[in-house]
Amino acid sequence: MSQIPADLASELEVRARAASLISLFLDFDGTLVPISGDPAEPRLDANAAATLELLASQNSLVTTIISGRAIEDLYTRVRLQGIIYAGNHGLEIFGRELRFVEPVASARRDALGRLCEELAQQLEPFPGALVECKGLTAAVHHRMAAEADRERIQEIVYAALARQGALFRVSSGRKIFDIVPCTNWHKGAAVQWINDHLGERNILTVYLGDDTSDEDAFSVLPTAVTIKVGGSAATCARYRLPGPAEVHQFLRWLAHNVTNRSAHT
Repeated sequence: MSQIPADLASELEVRARAASLISLFLDFDGTLVPISGDPAEPRLDANAAATLELLASQNSLVTTIISGRAIEDLYTRVRLQGIIYAGNHGLEIFGRELRFVEPVASARRDALGRLCEELAQQLEPFPGALVECKGLTAAVHHRMAAEADRERIQEIVYAALARQGALFRVSSGRKIFDIVPCTNWHKGAAVQWINDHLGERNILTVYLGDDTSDEDAFSVLPTAVTIKVGGSAATCARYRLPGPAEVHQFLRWLAHNVTNRSAHT
């Protein structure tokens, strides 16, 4: 398929034949679905769901959807069996008999809730600024806020985090500030944990993501097939795809041209 880089297709076809299992990781917002101004809006469309079901039905591949969304929120937007869900940037994992919650993040739920209440109060004067508490992490969305307010929103978020000491850190994503507990865990650690628990020795990891949090995975997976979705910013990923439409084309190609031929012996 012309939208898939030839060197990406060639590498996957060759390496899949030598692998016992393909471990596929997909971010949700901006990768499987387009970014929306309203974080409650995105849903997996029927065609994408059918492609994921096809991938999930193949013994030679395990699919994980890994997202900054809370795991319950992520599951309600996908609702497919046979795949693994990794929510809150990989701090919580379930599916295919796997279950994990990062203990440090779990112990800071109450502190995070208080922080979110403080931020919601301070950001109330700024229409369009939305504080989302996700149990283990939080997000401040400012996509719908006025451009003139965004610098002040950022100042408020960073000042609130500074008052927390070393409990939480903040990073800037696509019109969002992600607030996560200070731990040694991130999306890359979640990928390694999942792969370690799949029971296969010769795993080919394929990871697609669009946001800054996905760089944590790209940077610790030097032998994986890593694909940055969208944008022109610098990345540790080895390949690029323009957006979710091309991701869906890639996944269909993967299902029909690679996974059926991979060696599962």
